[in-house]
Amino acid sequence: MSNTVIGAESVRERAGDDLYVLDIRPTYSYEESHIEGSHSLPIYDQLKGENFIGLDVSADDLPEDREIAVVCFSGSTAAVAAERLRELGFDAKAMRGGIENWDAATAGTVATA
Repeated sequence: MSNTVIGAESVRERAGDDLYVLDIRPTYSYEESHIEGSHSLPIYDQLKGENFIGLDVSADDLPEDREIAVVCFSGSTAAVAAERLRELGFDAKAMRGGIENWDAATAGTVATA
C-alpha cells in the first residue's frame, strides 16, 4: 500500500486513538452516515473545483501530532485533500475507496442520524 493511502481496516482499528479521521463530504452526506469519531469538514465541492481555501483556513484546527485519514465518497477527492495537507506539513493519507469502501468488515462503527 502506498504511503499516501490508508485502508478502511486500518482506519477502523485506529480511529480516535492515534488517527484523526477527517470527512470532507457535504454535511448532508456526513449526517446520513459517517465513520464513528470522524470530524466533518464539508469542503468536497470546493476541492472538486480545485479550490483549497476551505482546507487551508481549517488547517489551523487540525492536529499536527497525529496522522490524518481523509475520507470522501470514493477516495479521489480525499487524495487531493491529503496531498494538500502534506504540502502544509501534515501526515495525511486518503482512505482507499472512500466511504463506499467502508464495508462489512467495518460494520458497527458507522454512525447514522
